[in-house]
Amino acid sequence: MAETDARPEEPGSGEQPLEADRLRDLLLAPGYLKTLIVSALIGVPVSLVAFWFPVGPHELQHLLWADLPHDLGWDTPPWWWPLPLLLVAGAVVGLVAARLPGGGGQVRRPACTPAAPRRPRCPAS
Repeated sequence: MAETDARPEEPGSGEQPLEADRLRDLLLAPGYLKTLIVSALIGVPVSLVAFWFPVGPHELQHLLWADLPHDLGWDTPPWWWPLPLLLVAGAVVGLVAARLPGGGGQVRRPACTPAAPRRPRCPAS
């Protein structure tokens, strides 16, 4: 029985420098460098926005529930404090739904509406 030699190639075999040269050529190619720069120009601002996005709602929550009631003279928000905030939020959502284009969801087309389901007929016995 002949056994196969499963040893890895030796470092001095000739295959390694060829792959390293190909990789070096690919990484130094002008097209690759341009793609890398464009990716960085797009990716860095997007990642910064994504990282700082939770700060906005946190600051707004602190403003509405801590700073504003304190500025109006209350130590803690009164029991009715959520009602005006809900009224303002509802008005904003209503204006957005009324004024911006779109129907607020999927628009049904007459040709795409499913037909009424038919009752199966029972065979006469």
